[in-house]
Amino acid sequence: MHSEHFDLSSPVFLPITDQTCAGLLGTDGAEALVALSEPELAAVLVIQNLAQVPESDLSANGAEKVLAKLIDWAVDASHSATVCLLSEAQRLFDQRKLYFGLSVVKSLKLRFLLAEEVQARDYLLPDGKWDVEYKVRHLKANDPFSKQMVTPRHRERWLSAEQDKLVRTFRANLNEDLHVQGYAGIGKSHLLVALMEHLRPEKTLLLARTPEKLETLRTRMVGVRERKAGHTFHAFAHALLHGPRPKPLNTQVRAPSKQALAQELNIFGFRRLEGQAVLDVCLKVLEAYCRSWEYSLSAKHLPHFKQPLSSVDSRALLEYASRLWGYLEANPAWGSHTGFEALLMIKRASLAGCVVPERYTHVLIDESQDIPAPLLQIIERGRQVLITLGDEYQQASGGGVVKRAREVRHTDVCYSVRSGRNVERLVNPLISQHSDKSKVLFEGARDADVGIEFYPQGFVPPQGCVVLTASHWDTMKWAIQLSEARCAFGLASKEAQQSLKYFMDTVIALFKPDFYSNEFNDVGPHPFFIDMLDWQQVRDACQFDEAFLWVEAELEKGFNLADVTRLNRLSGHPHERCLLMLAQDAGGMEFDRVLLTPELLTNVKFKDAYAFDQRLCAVYIAISRARMQLYLPYDVVEWLDYHTYQKTRELHGY
Repeated sequence: MHSEHFDLSSPVFLPITDQTCAGLLGTDGAEALVALSEPELAAVLVIQNLAQVPESDLSANGAEKVLAKLIDWAVDASHSATVCLLSEAQRLFDQRKLYFGLSVVKSLKLRFLLAEEVQARDYLLPDGKWDVEYKVRHLKANDPFSKQMVTPRHRERWLSAEQDKLVRTFRANLNEDLHVQGYAGIGKSHLLVALMEHLRPEKTLLLARTPEKLETLRTRMVGVRERKAGHTFHAFAHALLHGPRPKPLNTQVRAPSKQALAQELNIFGFRRLEGQAVLDVCLKVLEAYCRSWEYSLSAKHLPHFKQPLSSVDSRALLEYASRLWGYLEANPAWGSHTGFEALLMIKRASLAGCVVPERYTHVLIDESQDIPAPLLQIIERGRQVLITLGDEYQQASGGGVVKRAREVRHTDVCYSVRSGRNVERLVNPLISQHSDKSKVLFEGARDADVGIEFYPQGFVPPQGCVVLTASHWDTMKWAIQLSEARCAFGLASKEAQQSLKYFMDTVIALFKPDFYSNEFNDVGPHPFFIDMLDWQQVRDACQFDEAFLWVEAELEKGFNLADVTRLNRLSGHPHERCLLMLAQDAGGMEFDRVLLTPELLTNVKFKDAYAFDQRLCAVYIAISRARMQLYLPYDVVEWLDYHTYQKTRELHGY
């Protein structure tokens, strides 16, 4: 059973480096042909030819046949004084065709070689002609999944050397707790399933944060019974509280709106906020409480306010939040309106003293950087062995990864089978720059050659590209820009689409209060603007966000609600449109093509070292999502050097 990153079909390796091809696209590209060997010239002609071959006829095997014919012809024509491959390459050289040919190389399973491999010329037979067996030899020599393992269930697993070492250590110490810190693309899901092969299914509890992640794990499993294994965090907490077959909640009674609930609970004005807006602040308080270890509400659960709270304000807000908590306890069905229903269920289970049922001997958790503290409390009350796999650099919210209380064996897996050496060059400086987290170096796979392209200003992403943004303002900016370029786009879910519209509606209402003063009497402003009451406060809070300044300029030009409605219509076909997503929300996902926005790699000074650390994690997540192509506004290493030189706006603290 091979990893999800493994492909049984052998790619064809072109006898040229990607750096050489990039150099040919420069102003002196034609002159650079003179310095190339005949196999390199043949590869250039093959790539150019891809731009004019009908899409239905494109294939790696077809490209290899053309390559072999060109190299064979060059050998046969070596005695001619009038014709050679160099003269033909010079005659046919076309930078435009080369550019478009390079854009389809990855999708055809064509790969470039390293400079030393090009010079070694192992791809040629003794007579100088092309060796069609080279691709198989090269793949076997560089396959990261070189270790075969037969599990106790008599199933074959192919693992990387690091994965194999970890599984064998685990097998020898089945009763020891284990935490695996694994960087992006190391095959954590594949590894977790390999670990489960050494445990009894009926005694193993598998947990994942989302239904999508749980389904991803189940698809890696073989047996019918195993494919039904596992629970989401929410479902597990619900089963602990209500049993495996709980009675359905009464959904016939209509739940009150936030505004009606605020009135029912006597939640009155707070500062200049009223009704639902105050209730939304209370929900933020309860969300922080549900993420914490604490058993009672306190001032430490209050959100950060740009205008500091007085002691009276703090006590009032905690009182309102306590009333809301009491209502949620008495009316659990309203939890679906909070926006953090799973966290709420987990906290209630923890407060109730729930433990993992004794029938389980092992608990396995994937993407454990997202595990909330109350869930860890529930698990660590029991005697089960706990195995967690996660990546602390994919926790970009600033809250930090919850630390386990028990003594635990810690293992680092840093060899990524998805990301290549060029991504490694970008990721390791991010790791070394972070002020707090692990400093083990990231290692990219030899043949996982994710392409990197620096895009110009005004660049329109290709179909299917995922645009990873820095903020809500940045997402709004790119939505407007893609719309103006007639480029179809969407968001990751219907909820994300509605949230973006809600955000843009609030922006316009705050910018033009005379026109839209009554717009949000019922629903209130978007949560981002909870403690911003007018446009001046928005400007003060967001003045260092370049995307905000861009959006403000668009508003001054007349951008309005009709334009927001028009944006929502430009959705396009799901497989052809671009996807907009906050970089910090993309953890655990992977995409063929990824673009990092200029605002994600902003040159504006960060507030302090903590804000810079959060951005380092967001950039790490974004860079490591790409399977095939990565689009950058400029070099990430130079961006890091620039911020190291210019420091931050403030020192953290009081």
